[in-house]
Parts: sequence; C-alpha cells; structure tokens
Amino acid sequence: RSGHSKPAAGLPADAQRWRPNAWHTVGFTTVNGGDSDTINVRGTARYRQMRVCVFNGPIQMRDVDVRYRNGAKQDINVRQLMRAGTCTRNIDLAGNRRDVTRVRLKYAPLARGWVRPLVRVQVR
Repeated sequence: RSGHSKPAAGLPADAQRWRPNAWHTVGFTTVNGGDSDTINVRGTARYRQMRVCVFNGPIQMRDVDVRYRNGAKQDINVRQLMRAGTCTRNIDLAGNRRDVTRVRLKYAPLARGWVRPLVRVQVR
C-alpha cells in the first residue's frame, strides 16, 4: 500500500461554495429583439460589484439600471458593443455592499436575423 489517499470526494461541492471574490450569476435573460429586459434578483445578499456578460451573439448595450431593496437606484451608462463572451467593466455598486433586487438592461434592438444573445448579471 502506498499510503496515498484519493482526492476528497467533496471537491465538486467545495468548488460550488460561495467565494467572496468570485463572480456569481444572479440572473439571466435571452434577448428577444426588443430594447430592454428586467431581471429580478432573489435573496437578501449584499454585493459590492456587478458586471453584465453576453454569450451566443453580440449586443449594443446602452444602460444598466440597478434597483436596491431600500428603494434607491443606480443608473450606469454602458454604451458599448459587446461581443459574445465579453463582459462590461466591473461596476462598483453605490454605497457599502448593496442589496440588489432588480436590474434593467437597455440595449439597441437586434437586427433581423441576429442570434439572440444570452445576457447574465454577475455580482461579487
């Protein structure tokens, strides 16, 4: 016997655990060609940063409007063409560790025949 132990069986669960500095997806939507979507964020966790990531196809992102549980809001001007697989800059949330309840994404309508992008809201 070599005395070497097998890798811990709990590794996959450990990898899924909340890590304070890692990005976590809290909501997503598939863009259907309109100019805005609202993503409701569940739970009462507090975050310090947010970013929006795009997959499957490009989108012309205009604004990201964040609503907090206490009724406050933060409107972020993004104005950038986002290619598939890219994210916005890291957006510092106003205040100290804010409780996000809703994120409204505003973008240019998709051109006919474009792939419908998947947009994810990530926080940490």
